[in-house]
Amino acid sequence: MKRTLYRNLDIYNEDTHIKGDILVAGDTIEAIGDIDMAADEVYDCTGMVAMPGLCDIHVHFRDPGQTHKEDIITGCAAAAAGGVTAVCCMPNTSPVCDDPKIADYQREKARNTGVHVYPVGATTVNMAGEKLADLAAYADNGITMVSDDGHPVANAELMREALEKSEKYGILVASHCEDLDIVNGGIMNKGKVSEELGVKGIDRASEDSIVAREIALADSCGARIHICHLSTRGSLETVRDAKKRGIKVTCETAPHYFMCNDTLLLKRDADYRMNPPLRDESDRLAIIEGVADGTIDCIITDHAPHTAQEKAVFEKAPNGVVGLETSFAATLTAFVHTGLLPYESIVRLMSAEPRRIAHIPEVRIEQGAKAEFIIADPDHEWYVEPEKLKSRSKNTLFKGTVLKGKVMLTISEGRVIYMDNAFGRAVKNPMDMLAAKIIEKNNPTVVGLDPKLEYIPEYIKLAAVEKHGPGLKAAAAAILRFNKEIIDAVCDLVPAVKPQSAYYEMYGHHGIKTLEKTIEYAKSKGLFVILDGKRNDIGATMQAYSAAYLGATDVFGQPEQAFGADALTINGYLGTDGIKPALETGGAMFVLVKTSNKSSGELQDRRLCDGKTVYETMGDMCEKWGASYIGESGYSTVGAVIGATYPEMLAEMREKLPHTFFLIPGYGAQGGGAEGVAKGFDKNGLGAIVNSSRAVMCAYKKENCDERDFAQAARREVIRMKEDIISHIPAIRYPDKIDG
Repeated sequence: MKRTLYRNLDIYNEDTHIKGDILVAGDTIEAIGDIDMAADEVYDCTGMVAMPGLCDIHVHFRDPGQTHKEDIITGCAAAAAGGVTAVCCMPNTSPVCDDPKIADYQREKARNTGVHVYPVGATTVNMAGEKLADLAAYADNGITMVSDDGHPVANAELMREALEKSEKYGILVASHCEDLDIVNGGIMNKGKVSEELGVKGIDRASEDSIVAREIALADSCGARIHICHLSTRGSLETVRDAKKRGIKVTCETAPHYFMCNDTLLLKRDADYRMNPPLRDESDRLAIIEGVADGTIDCIITDHAPHTAQEKAVFEKAPNGVVGLETSFAATLTAFVHTGLLPYESIVRLMSAEPRRIAHIPEVRIEQGAKAEFIIADPDHEWYVEPEKLKSRSKNTLFKGTVLKGKVMLTISEGRVIYMDNAFGRAVKNPMDMLAAKIIEKNNPTVVGLDPKLEYIPEYIKLAAVEKHGPGLKAAAAAILRFNKEIIDAVCDLVPAVKPQSAYYEMYGHHGIKTLEKTIEYAKSKGLFVILDGKRNDIGATMQAYSAAYLGATDVFGQPEQAFGADALTINGYLGTDGIKPALETGGAMFVLVKTSNKSSGELQDRRLCDGKTVYETMGDMCEKWGASYIGESGYSTVGAVIGATYPEMLAEMREKLPHTFFLIPGYGAQGGGAEGVAKGFDKNGLGAIVNSSRAVMCAYKKENCDERDFAQAARREVIRMKEDIISHIPAIRYPDKIDG
C-alpha cells in the first residue's frame, strides 16, 4: 500500500486548526500531526494550508449534448485544478437531465477522474415548467437536488407542489429566481452603465420578487428552499429576514458578485455577461457583507462554459462564465487577505456547508477519514491567463486579473489528481521511495520492459496490424498492449519496472509515444520507473536529457513534464559535468560502474596510476556525487549499475559504497544467479534491485504454454525469481535509521 506524507502544513477543518503533517495510506488518512514514519513519497508543504476538498453545488458541464463547450472529463479537470472534488451538475443538458439514465451516464463518465459528480435533476419535465418531474424516481436513483436552473418555474402552484414533494423524498429544491416578464430581453443590470451603453437592462426586481415568492411558498408548506446565485442587496435582505423567522432557506453566491460590478460591461465584452448579471457597487458590497456575516451559506461558481465564437458579439452572446479554477483564489483574495474571514470560514463556505445543503457526504482532515483534501499556497500570486485553464471553454471574467492564493495539490481517493506546475516534484529521495516499495512488496526485483516484436504473441501483433496496417504504428501499439498486460499481471508483486528506451526509439515517434504511455501506465499502478536510457553528455545538453526524462521542461513560462521517470541510467564517463544537471532535477540515477557484458573489462578493469581500477574509481565517484543527497534509507540519489555476472565485484563494491544503491542486471538469461547477486545487498536486505527482462517477457515461450497466457506466465516467473533471491539475502526490513 502506497504511503504519501505531506509535511509542514496548517491544517484546517471548519472547526479546527492544527500545524503538522498528513500521512495518507492508500485512500485513507492514516495519521495527522507530527509524523515520524517512512513513506513512499514526501511533499514539503512549508507555508501552505490544507483543507477538505472543496464542493461546488452549481456547475454546468454541458454533457450530454454540448460537449464542444465542456464535457464531464474536461469539467472535472477544471474542478480538480480549482481544488474542487465534488460538483453538482445542473440539468440543462441536451437532453435535459430529467431521466435517471442521464444521471447514471454522468456519474459513470466521471468515475475515474477523482471528482465526484452529483447530477441535479430537472424540477419539471424537460425544464418546460409544465409538469413536475418524477421525484420518486430521482430519490431511488440517489439524486438529492432538483432545479430548473436557467429557466425559473413560472407557475407558483407547480413550484409549491415541488416543494411539498421534495420534503417527502428528501430532495432539495434549488430555484433560479428570475421573473422573465421583468427581464423582457434585458442582457445586463439596469442602471447607469446600461444607459451609457444603450442596451436594455434587467431590473433587480426580477430577482428580488421571485426570491420573496420562493420563500413564501417554502414557508407555506414547511419545506426547504435553496436560492441560486444570489446577486442583489434586496434578495439578501429578504433571505436574512426569512432566516430570522425560522424559514428553511439557504442561498449561494458566486465570486463574480463579490469581486466585480457592472462597470466591467463598459468594455462591451461578453465574457463579463452572466445571469443574474453583475450588479452595481452597492450590491457588490452587500454580497460581501452577506458572506461575512453568514447570511449567504455557500460559495459556488455557476461554471458556465461557452466557446469564443459564441461569446464574440456582445449583445447576442449567451450568458455565463467559467469559474472553477479561480473560485478559491478569488475567495481568498476577497475575504482572507482582507481580514474579513479566517480559513475555517472558507472551509465552511466552500466545502462543509455546500455538502450539507446538497446531502453530499462531508469530508474532513482527520485520522481514519478518506483522503480528500487540497493543499494551497495562500500567498501565491498568479495572473489569470484563459489559455492555460483546464476548462474546454475560456470565458473567464477574471482574465488579466492577479489573484492571491493557489491550489497546488488536489488529493482525492488518496491520489493526487491535480498538481500545479509551480509546486514542483515531491522532495522525497527517490531511492527512499524505491526502498519503501521493495519493503512493501518484500521483493527486490525489477521487470525490464525491453520488448522486441518477436517477444509479442502473434494474436496481439495481428490485432495491431488489422487496426493500424503493417508498419511502425502497429508495432508500437502491439508493444503498448503487451506492456500493459505484463504490468497488470505483476504490479502487485514487483516494486519497479525498467523500460529500455532503445527498444522504443527504434519505432520512431510511435515508439516514443509508447514509451511515454508505458511510463505513465506503470506509475498509475504505483510502480517505480527506472528508464534505462544510458544518457551521457554535459552542460545544457545533459540538462535537456534530465528535464526530458526526470524533471520538467520550461514551456512558455510553465514547467511541463515529458516522461516523468523516477530514475535514469547514466554513463558517467564524462565526469561531474554530466552528473550535476541530473542531480538538480530531483530524480535518481544509476551510473554505469561495472556492467555485465563480457567485454566490460577491456576498459572497466584497467588500473589507473593510483592503482585503482576504472570501475572502482567510478564507484568512488558515485559515493562522492551522492554525498549531499542521502535519504532516510541511508542511500543517496546516485546509484550504480553493477552486473550480476561479477559477484566478487558486487561484494567488493557493497563494502566500499555504503550509500550507493545498486541496479543489478544480468540475472538469469545472462548467467547471473541468486547466490551471486545476494552479495550486492546490505544487512537489511536492501541496497540493491535485480533486473530480469527477457526471462519475464518470454516466460510463456519457455513454459511452452498458450501465448494468450503470456501475462500469467510472466507473473509465475516473477514469483519464482522473487523466491529465489529472497531465499539468499537477509530479511528485507527498514534500516534502524527509519524504523518506526
